[in-house]
Amino acid sequence: MKFPPSILALVGALTFAGAALAKTRIEIRGMTSKSEREVLQLMGDRLVYVREKSASSWRAADAAFLLTEILHNDGYNEAKVTPKVVAPDRIALIVDEGARLSLGKVTITGEGDAKHLAKLYALPAQKDMPFGAGAPAFREEDVETGLGYIEQQLHSEGHWNADAILSDRVTDPKSGKVDVTITVDRGARFKIAKPTVFSPDGRGVKRAATTWEPFIGEWATTEKINGLRAAMEEAFISRGYPDAKIRMEGTLRKSTYQPTFFIDLGTRVRLLEVHAEGLELTQPPRVKRIMEPLEGEWYDQAAMNAKVKRLLATGAFESVLVETYEVSSKRIDATLHFREAKAREISLAAGAETFYGPLFRAGYTDRNFRGSLKGFSAGMEFSGRGALGEVKLTNPWWRGSETAHTLRLYSLVKAFEGYTSFESGFESAWKWQPSPRRQMELVLGYSFLTVTDDELPSNLLGETDYNHVRVAFTHTWDHRDSAILPKSGWHFGIPVQVGAAIGEQMETYAKVGMNGGYYLPLGDNHLLGIGGFANWVFPTEDMQSLPVDLRVFNGGARSVRSFPERELGPSFGGNPYGGDFSWCVNTELSRAITGPLTAVAFVDAGAVTGNYTGIRQDGLELAAGLGLRLDLPIGPVRLEYGHNLTQDLGEPGGTWHFAIGATF
Repeated sequence: MKFPPSILALVGALTFAGAALAKTRIEIRGMTSKSEREVLQLMGDRLVYVREKSASSWRAADAAFLLTEILHNDGYNEAKVTPKVVAPDRIALIVDEGARLSLGKVTITGEGDAKHLAKLYALPAQKDMPFGAGAPAFREEDVETGLGYIEQQLHSEGHWNADAILSDRVTDPKSGKVDVTITVDRGARFKIAKPTVFSPDGRGVKRAATTWEPFIGEWATTEKINGLRAAMEEAFISRGYPDAKIRMEGTLRKSTYQPTFFIDLGTRVRLLEVHAEGLELTQPPRVKRIMEPLEGEWYDQAAMNAKVKRLLATGAFESVLVETYEVSSKRIDATLHFREAKAREISLAAGAETFYGPLFRAGYTDRNFRGSLKGFSAGMEFSGRGALGEVKLTNPWWRGSETAHTLRLYSLVKAFEGYTSFESGFESAWKWQPSPRRQMELVLGYSFLTVTDDELPSNLLGETDYNHVRVAFTHTWDHRDSAILPKSGWHFGIPVQVGAAIGEQMETYAKVGMNGGYYLPLGDNHLLGIGGFANWVFPTEDMQSLPVDLRVFNGGARSVRSFPERELGPSFGGNPYGGDFSWCVNTELSRAITGPLTAVAFVDAGAVTGNYTGIRQDGLELAAGLGLRLDLPIGPVRLEYGHNLTQDLGEPGGTWHFAIGATF
């Protein structure tokens, strides 16, 4: 049968298209450690260009090269891969794996944290494990890299002559494990000596001397040396020398690290005016007022960076770029190029906690309220314990200063064991930072409260309908690495409050407290934490006259964890009514399990004391427990059980807690 030429052309075109669309199949033969499917998944996208075309000898060779590289990287140093084209659409890779070498025990001899240094040495091998299981591969190229990691760590601690060498290695012919011994010589630990300085025109020498003074005699750790370099740079760029060139070199003496600074200050300039571009939603005069303190002064680049950082922190801008340019001799202007962000949003959130039960919150936020760079928010929150409605307006630059001012209107219903309170009022708060690690807050507040009894007798509730006027001040020091997920450092706070409950009679009081915590890493996987609080309230009359809401309580996920929230201390029928002194000490030892998951063991001690009708009520309570924590960006999610070691009649034997946030 004969076909017309047009039909033959069509069939030929379809055949050619089919061949073009066909994919070459890759077969893996001879592998014993992994299946064909697993190996192909590991090779992934690197095989795309081989599969998309018809099989050929050179494409088969490329695929064999890729697989050989993967095998060598996983410790199969003698692996051989032979490519074979078995069909126009099939390539076979025939594998002879050979023996696999894996990193075995790493022994550190000499001074230093042997466990930590051994982990550093193993990092290169652990970083690239293509088959994702088993011991990390032993590769010759990782030896020098691992030794370098050890030396870098010792250098960072001030041991600048430290040396690490591979002194021995033993290969088990059966398992293929390579045990290595690393000999470490830390050498002397160096201290920072008095620096020398060179300046072509003599400027900056005196300022440099006062800047480096606090660093002299400190251990020459990487942190301290970098801090010295940064302090020297800021000393001049903050005083009108934006183009200052500060170069530091270091020389090792017998037992000291000798810094040498080369300073070329350039021209000192004064900032005349700050302009703004790109503002559509934001009021330009508002930005102008924020930047006014910098105008007319020697150009302070550090202060300019701080201003920009706070502008970005409002959430009103996606980016802010600073451009400076000369307008006359030794005079510059600056233009801020803004890219505004979407400032308004509606949010919904839900959660749960042991004490509050289910939680639901709905809110509205405007981070650039009416273009003024003020933050406005309104929201409602409902829980198993009550409801909260509030409206807040925050001005990050109160009266042009660096102080943030917040006005808050709120209404709150709280249901506790034994009573329920209804509160409505307002607060005016000022918050400022004298230094990066210190914060102060002043709060003036007024509210009206009604307390209704629920199993607690009225004589233990104090005033039940009253106006509450107060002034509170809190001073906080925070040297933690993170306020949300702290792993090292410390923090300490002192809250003070004075106020009056004005009902049928006026009851004045003063509250004083202190709280804090200390976090000490123990190696790579363990963390010791010690924290707690102590709170006193001093009423002018007796404790029974003081409203129950103004007393101090204890027990819960952030105090003595063998008790439910607020239930430690004086009680009536199992319903707590607080005291005049509450304290707690928490000790925790946590260990990383895998990824963000951590196990914790803890011991808590605390008490609440109260003086009622001349009778002192108190008692020490001890708790011990275990828990699991999952570190998330919002804080640690904690599930913990605290066992009561001092259980008395009517007290719980222990309590489960589910909470979010650090204990202290």
